[in-house]
Amino acid sequence: MEWWLRNNPFNQKNNRISINPEEECDPQACYDSFKGHWDQALKILQRVQQLPCHDDVLGVVNHLEQMVTLLIYDMKKTVRLGQTINSSKCLSYISTENILDKLFDWSMKSGKYKNAVRCEQLKLYDTLIGHARDFILEDNSFVKPMIKLLNSCYGEVFSKEVEKMLVDLLSQISTLLVQHPEFIKLFFVKDKSVNRFTIFSLLIPFVHKEDSIGMRARDALLLCMSLSRKDKDVEIYISEHSNFSVLVASGLSGLYSVLPNVIDDIGVPDWHCFTPDDVNEIKGLLSFVTSLEFSNAIAQVAHPVIRRQLQEFLYRGFLIPVLGAALNQNNIQEQVAATAYLELIIRTVTEPGLLHAVLQFLLKVEYDGERLLNILIQRINSERQLCLVSLAVFESMIDLNCEDLLLELVFKYLQPCFHLMISQRKVLLPLDPLCPSFEKLLLLAPKCCQLSDDVNIDGNFVQWNHFKHKQSLYGKYYAYLCDARHKIAQCQKACSMWSNNYNGDDEMSPNTDEKSDSLISLERSSGYESFSMNLDEQEFWQISSNKPKRSNIAFSLEDSTHLEESPSAGPFLTILLEKLRNFLSNSIYVNMHLTGLISRLAVYPQTLLRAYLLDYSLVLQPNVPSIFEIIGIVKQQIDDYMTRQPDRAGLIRYAQDVLVDREIMLVNIRRYHSEKNDIPKPSQPQGSPEPFQRNGPKRRSLNIPSLTSMFARRPSQIDTSLPIVTSPQELQFNLIYPKFNEGQHVALCAVLLDEWVKELAALAQEHTIAQLATLVN
Repeated sequence: MEWWLRNNPFNQKNNRISINPEEECDPQACYDSFKGHWDQALKILQRVQQLPCHDDVLGVVNHLEQMVTLLIYDMKKTVRLGQTINSSKCLSYISTENILDKLFDWSMKSGKYKNAVRCEQLKLYDTLIGHARDFILEDNSFVKPMIKLLNSCYGEVFSKEVEKMLVDLLSQISTLLVQHPEFIKLFFVKDKSVNRFTIFSLLIPFVHKEDSIGMRARDALLLCMSLSRKDKDVEIYISEHSNFSVLVASGLSGLYSVLPNVIDDIGVPDWHCFTPDDVNEIKGLLSFVTSLEFSNAIAQVAHPVIRRQLQEFLYRGFLIPVLGAALNQNNIQEQVAATAYLELIIRTVTEPGLLHAVLQFLLKVEYDGERLLNILIQRINSERQLCLVSLAVFESMIDLNCEDLLLELVFKYLQPCFHLMISQRKVLLPLDPLCPSFEKLLLLAPKCCQLSDDVNIDGNFVQWNHFKHKQSLYGKYYAYLCDARHKIAQCQKACSMWSNNYNGDDEMSPNTDEKSDSLISLERSSGYESFSMNLDEQEFWQISSNKPKRSNIAFSLEDSTHLEESPSAGPFLTILLEKLRNFLSNSIYVNMHLTGLISRLAVYPQTLLRAYLLDYSLVLQPNVPSIFEIIGIVKQQIDDYMTRQPDRAGLIRYAQDVLVDREIMLVNIRRYHSEKNDIPKPSQPQGSPEPFQRNGPKRRSLNIPSLTSMFARRPSQIDTSLPIVTSPQELQFNLIYPKFNEGQHVALCAVLLDEWVKELAALAQEHTIAQLATLVN
């Protein structure tokens, strides 16, 4: 009903008669003018007719606006003079004349103009609290009419202008209550049998609004949530008498339901997860992520009772019925989209309580008798796009460093040591300070990548002169060592509160089946020159599967007997290594993610997993896949194929150039976006490699995985002599995603494998150094 107010002459700034509150004027004149405006407004308020007319309302609004301007000046002047805010003569006049109460009473009788006058009152209170702060809450002549005004807004529908003023005022009050929780009781009102928390109840309708009003309201709601930790009445109202948690969970479900079932505009062959640009460009995705982040923030600041309530509603109201159903659709493209949404959720949610719900969903919930986690594992063997997003989901899962998750994926299969020959079970991985495994890993590099005309022996390590001018990290083993050291240290710190060491000797806790209910893990210089290279030509990997099968020992536990009869490293590790066995059949982008995921698993410091992936001397049961054997077979396949190619050196150079040139283009594109958007680059210590980021600010059209560690570079290593691209759209698509013939594809696989074994060797070396450091300390 206040549309008229926005179009009337008094609302046009050039028609207003006002003073600049920053200008100097006589305080007495200011006070006299303030009184004069109120006297004029009071004459209108005291007229005897039942309802005010249009001109009456315009007159009151105009006088109020002038009074607000004078009041701001007077309060600022008082503070500048070193006096307390209650020394303001205008402020005292408001109190003594009971202006706010009279104004409220008149507004309730103003009929169709009630909201217009209400808007002006909201502005006045916003000004008062903004300048006088807690003094307003200490004086009943201010606080009582304000609370009456707020209570009159309950259940009303307002225009955008009034909504904005209301939310601004509620936000100011919420901030003030966080600083002065002793005033919380003022804002509880008896509503039937419930003490309603007025501030919170008025903010709830704005929780899912997408505009700036919704953003401000959510911030204020979070402040109220933080109050629930300080005040029992606030906690009881939110958890027992409001439907807030239900609204948040149902809102998330509603926002998910409008997301595209199929991502139609995936235009690149390596798309695997949503980037920040995707979130902004795909219809509805920004609103969904905003709601998800809001849920995460609630769980961080709210009382534990409210957090558990929200967790339960999200689990039973969103994850199981909505996301679970989406993940189990029959259409592959819909599975791709749902899996990508799941990965985005895992990457966005950081609060342990909500992560608990997500991981319970993955680890416990079954569909058609199959756990969701196992369904996702099997999808790694799917077609290219579904395989990529499935690998991306597990990359994000593994990055959580969650013991419960790793227990389900890996350790419950490795801990009994049934994957090992019996002779190995009590002598698992004695520490060898010379770390021979790193030498064996380097031996697994394809021979076709050793181009004699491009090799220069520098100490013990090989570098390629052909690429020096491109400033790439390609082929630089020291970079892998630095990166491995950093990642192992970070992972050790993240796993420091795990309940088990998983070293093959200790017994797992008796409550491992219940551990996922607690999610324990969610709440809690190297001498490289001393390592000598002693490379020989023995094909050691070929003998790992030829061990004689020995008789099994008996175990009392039924499931242990079953595992003993069918020795396995578990479905997750098995399917990853089987996918690795198909290295030459996979797309280069699948291989990038596959090798990256295996390397990330190899970062974990627990002996069982590290030994399985990085110790060549480990004697496995015949049916258990060996990464050394599989890499050796792939190496042999590559070398056999390349030996038959007349221009094998040219193919290898082509593959190296493609990958390094692609790196340079992508780094420059990122640099273009950083400069375009004024994104500051993080400072890096001199000489330290940049951590290899997987989810950087990339455009969907240029969305690449991080590979493993091999082709990323620090900002300082960017070739600044190259021209910055003027627009990503101007790049030729086939420069970044060229089509490869069979020979080129095999050569790319060769280069990728050549770099990957360096990464694995560096991890093996750094793990040994970390172990030695632990023994010394």
